[in-house]
Amino acid sequence: MCLVPRAVCRSEESLPTVSSPCLITGGKKLNPGRRLSLVPLSVLGIVACGEIAPIPAEPEVELKVLAWNIWHGGREDGEEIGVQKTIEVIRESGADVVAMQETYGSGEVIGEALGFHFQPRGTNVSIHSRFPILAEVSVFEEFKCVGAVIDVPGAQPIAFYSIWLPYGYEIWAEGTRGPERTLEEMLGACQPSADDLAKMLPLMDAKLEEAGYADAPVIIAGDFNSMSHLDYVEEAKEQHGGWVIEWPTSRVITDAGYTDSYRALHPSIDRQADRTWTPRFPAQQQDRIDFIYHRGAALTPRESRVIDTHPDGFPSDHAALLTRYRLEG
Repeated sequence: MCLVPRAVCRSEESLPTVSSPCLITGGKKLNPGRRLSLVPLSVLGIVACGEIAPIPAEPEVELKVLAWNIWHGGREDGEEIGVQKTIEVIRESGADVVAMQETYGSGEVIGEALGFHFQPRGTNVSIHSRFPILAEVSVFEEFKCVGAVIDVPGAQPIAFYSIWLPYGYEIWAEGTRGPERTLEEMLGACQPSADDLAKMLPLMDAKLEEAGYADAPVIIAGDFNSMSHLDYVEEAKEQHGGWVIEWPTSRVITDAGYTDSYRALHPSIDRQADRTWTPRFPAQQQDRIDFIYHRGAALTPRESRVIDTHPDGFPSDHAALLTRYRLEG
């Protein structure tokens, strides 16, 4: 049956005759030829003659993830003022979930100030979440890894890991990358990071399967204490003292199916703009050593940026890294 286009019928003697069949509300039927008044169907949410009513699109679910080593509990600038500045940086970022390193006793204060759920493990790594935590899925050593399943409203749960990885020896301080430094030594400094990560990743998969979240999207974020093979490439070697290096840590995680969220959105390498180490010591080697990686088709990175400023002085030796994701249900 074809309805009067964009109209419903109301009896009224003074109006012209309408001979087309007409939708009747209230269970009453009008005869053809009766005088009618017309009310737009759009007012009533009804569509005529084969038109399809538009279905309002569901709002996109976004998740803002922050990775940040806060430097000795955020207290380097003072027991109270340093922690307060740390809180302000996190709040200003708009982060929903924080992968924190060097928590060192400040986690509860920070979590309370933000009104976040707090998941610690040991003294170093922790997770702060705006949203409820459904399960703990930690693996490996407590100093280096904490995991949680986050209940994101309007979307499926995500598995979230905050990690800290070790390095072998110093290659960032002034004078540690002189002409005498060999490629083997450069790689050796970051090999402990790669070794630990290679052990963690299969443990994470096994833990998530055991907990019933094998298909959940996964985010791994933190202080990797290693550079990326995606940065030290031929076309950017002039930015890195002539070095072209296949750093092992980033290779381990990308080979496991994870995506570097920052580099995915910033394919052009700018060593200074990209760096997370170190806003406090500009004379040191400036490198990207803090990362947010993700796995799963439900996660699409929309924005990723380095945060390294505060009106009263940035409180950490590591810049924070923020990635904004679109999360599909």
